[in-house]
Amino acid sequence: MDEMVLVVKDKDVQNIVEGYGFLYIPLDTVKNLVEKRGFFVRRSKAETDNSIRQLIPYVVIKNPEGMYLLVKRLKTQTESRLHGFYSVGIGGHINDRDEGDSPWMKFLSGMEREINEEVSISQYNWPQYVGIIRENTTSVNKVHLGVVFTITAVIKGIREHDKFLWELRSIEELKEKYEKMETWSCLALDGIQSLQNKNK
Repeated sequence: MDEMVLVVKDKDVQNIVEGYGFLYIPLDTVKNLVEKRGFFVRRSKAETDNSIRQLIPYVVIKNPEGMYLLVKRLKTQTESRLHGFYSVGIGGHINDRDEGDSPWMKFLSGMEREINEEVSISQYNWPQYVGIIRENTTSVNKVHLGVVFTITAVIKGIREHDKFLWELRSIEELKEKYEKMETWSCLALDGIQSLQNKNK
């Protein structure tokens, strides 16, 4: 089915942030962008139109011992351009059927839906905002905008066993897999570490 997905115009993103990579802007700025500039288009259009970016919640999950959830995308996973890559981010597209009366509320409920669809976790708080990822290095990155969050939770495993393999790894072990990771994962981890160092 050609679902309707939440997008913003790339020029509207450029109006609030400069540069590429992992970028920190206040959560209120992100919320305002989504609320006032977000709209829904067919995914087939969104995947090929570089003038718009699909909004993707990208949630990095670690357990109370500081071990991160790492998944490997199998060939059965939807996004063929990412097959075989490792990822620390859980998330996906927000569609018009997600709950909520506004684009931002749909974004939040869609993020919760994506987490619950893909992983089994318990004893967690609401995701904590970290920053955004805006990249132009690949055809995938050019049409997506990542909104990065973290969760500390008891990790029980992956629900979609046919789409992903999973394991728990320390931050040091994750760095050793950077060459096999999707770009967003590397950027998200670097951003999380940078913010952690600032808060020490």
